[in-house]
Amino acid sequence: MSFTHAHHNDHHEHNDILVALVGQPNSGKSSVFNYLTGRHQNVANYPGVTVTKKSGHYHDGSRRIEVVDLPGTYSLTSYSQEERVTRDFLLLERPEAVVLVIDAANLRRHLYFAFQLRELQMPLLVCLNMMDTAQRRGIQIDFHQLEQLLGVPVVPTIARLGFLGTPQCPTGCQCGGNCSLRHHDTGLDTLRKKINEISKRHDHEPPADWRIDYGGLEPLINEIDQTLAEHPPIVQDFPTRWLAIKLLENDREARRIIQHHLHSEGWEALLDSCIKKVEIYSKSAEDSPRKTIAAVRNRQAEITEQTVVNRMSKPRRNSDLLDRIFCHPVFGLVSVALIMFLMFKAAFNLADGFTWFPWLSEAGGFEWNTPLGAVESVFSVWLPFLFDRCFALPDNWLHSLIYDGILAGIGGVLTFVPTIFFIFLFMSFLEQSGYIARIVVVLDKIMRFFGLHGQSILPMILGGGIIGGCALPAVMATRSMREQRERILTILVIPLMNCGAKVPVFVLLISAFFQQYEEWMLAAVILISWAAAILAASILGKFFIKGEPSPLVIELPAYQMPTLRDVLFTSGLQSWWFIKKAGTIILAVNVLLWALMYFPSGGEENSLQNSYAAKLGKGLEPVSLYAGFDWRDNVALIGGFAAKEVIVSTMGTLYGLESAEDETIEGESAEESEADQTKNLVSALQAEKVWSPLKAFGFLLFIMFYNPCIATCAVIWRETGYIKYMLIAMFYTNVLAAVAAVAVYQTGRMFGL
Repeated sequence: MSFTHAHHNDHHEHNDILVALVGQPNSGKSSVFNYLTGRHQNVANYPGVTVTKKSGHYHDGSRRIEVVDLPGTYSLTSYSQEERVTRDFLLLERPEAVVLVIDAANLRRHLYFAFQLRELQMPLLVCLNMMDTAQRRGIQIDFHQLEQLLGVPVVPTIARLGFLGTPQCPTGCQCGGNCSLRHHDTGLDTLRKKINEISKRHDHEPPADWRIDYGGLEPLINEIDQTLAEHPPIVQDFPTRWLAIKLLENDREARRIIQHHLHSEGWEALLDSCIKKVEIYSKSAEDSPRKTIAAVRNRQAEITEQTVVNRMSKPRRNSDLLDRIFCHPVFGLVSVALIMFLMFKAAFNLADGFTWFPWLSEAGGFEWNTPLGAVESVFSVWLPFLFDRCFALPDNWLHSLIYDGILAGIGGVLTFVPTIFFIFLFMSFLEQSGYIARIVVVLDKIMRFFGLHGQSILPMILGGGIIGGCALPAVMATRSMREQRERILTILVIPLMNCGAKVPVFVLLISAFFQQYEEWMLAAVILISWAAAILAASILGKFFIKGEPSPLVIELPAYQMPTLRDVLFTSGLQSWWFIKKAGTIILAVNVLLWALMYFPSGGEENSLQNSYAAKLGKGLEPVSLYAGFDWRDNVALIGGFAAKEVIVSTMGTLYGLESAEDETIEGESAEESEADQTKNLVSALQAEKVWSPLKAFGFLLFIMFYNPCIATCAVIWRETGYIKYMLIAMFYTNVLAAVAAVAVYQTGRMFGL
């Protein structure tokens, strides 16, 4: 990236300030961000990388405070995209305040990051979060002493509870108000006040100089520091002592900073001089400067001995006992399977299983419905009714565009939302409880054997790894994965899982041609999809997403009970992001598919058979016949590009059932009518001479593998930040589907099947 410095005079001119929120993973940083900014949030991607950029704002009087939640990272090195994005933002954007969120129960480990920020001479404020967890562990912290040792304000908070501060003990520790929070400013109100104070102070003077004494390295640091200080372009934009230390750590991005800021040829001589000094030191000290620096910082973290008192008499806590089960190589796997099964069962039943949602019936009264059913009724009943009453459009292409293209397209997007909401509701609960980290640890070795990552397993299960998931929340769930290589690989193989939209097609084909082996066929479907995903991950990792698998670096957070407000807020926000991100693309493609199926003979009897989609299906027939598919099967598959759910209904129409035009018999439920249509389609396929168990199995494999639905394609593009990954997903899945279907059909014919 270019290291052109971005001055933020605009913030001062408009009385606005920029605040960066930083911290290690599992420090509660997201909860602090949510409570600071509320609903005023935006999500995008940083230019050129796949790291998510989350920003929001709040107002303090006339000042608008822009808060940027930087990626969770353990340090300010340049080994991962998250670390580079975080450091570059701090260096180039120069925020007026930096809030470091620290897990109070693991203070010493988090101080390493604090030292790096102090050396960067950032206007720093420490948010000592998760004070309730620390209190339960018997940990008491002398906040005033910690402030003096770090030289920055320290504000203790309990962000997940939305703790706003009180003179009494907020942790529920039954201490009678005598714990370490008793006489200290606390809470998110205080955090906002301190942010305001720091930003105002930063307007007039730089942060106070603070440094770690690196002992025998100090002469070398000072020598390089003085050399760098002779170059005004560097002095203007970067702390020269920090840059000297980064050069001693052999940081490649530090070398690039010098190269980009010294436009003359002098940068080569400067770097050569620094490298020679490092080599001389390494030979004399028989150790690398980087190891020395790390060791000194770790010793510096011993200041926790002056500020922390641990009164826990029993070292083994309840979390250790739970980890004996959840992190066990056998019991851990059993618990993952059981919890995932229960989560899916609950999510899908709440979205479209139990009729618990009160809704307005067509008769005018209230009735119990499912959330998904309520959404469908809005776009299939109420909005068409309102359009008919208000506009009375004639039955022409415009009528079909509005009803079948736009309304059906928007409805198709929103029908995903109830399922996505409930899946993320339970996901958020599990993540905030601390259980997700245990899943990653248990499954990491298994997944790493196949080139994936322990963090890949949960999105793959969400996508239909067991059967009946949804690829949309699965792709979005990869945001929690820290390493981008494994994240991209996981996103690309998720479409091979058996989402709920594929299940009706599987049930149809198995019921029609494999009635005696239904259970075995369903088991085979699951095993084949996993085998294909593992194979695809190996090939994609070798040729398209190159790089060595990264080691698993994960912190096991303390178990805690999530708050309802935080869980609802997170799941609601994820659902809204899906609507905003994917909705426009899905709608546009649905309208395009509508046009292909309506024109040129829309409105005529059996118009679908004469549509552009049918002509396209017939044009593909010379190729698709190698897999046993005729033009009718091709049209159904073309419709499946938009959503796999339409395959069954399209096949019903094309095979002469006209199910799309059938009306529900009076007194008969919609479920019964749909079941009857499925039975009729089963009978129709069995009667067709072109259909056989061989063709059915090839068609099943093609459905399993071929192109992700448009909604998933849109989310892949948005989540990765690159259209190329969407195109890779579309290309390899279609190739895999075609090869599998043709191989099965042609091999079967060779043996007379």
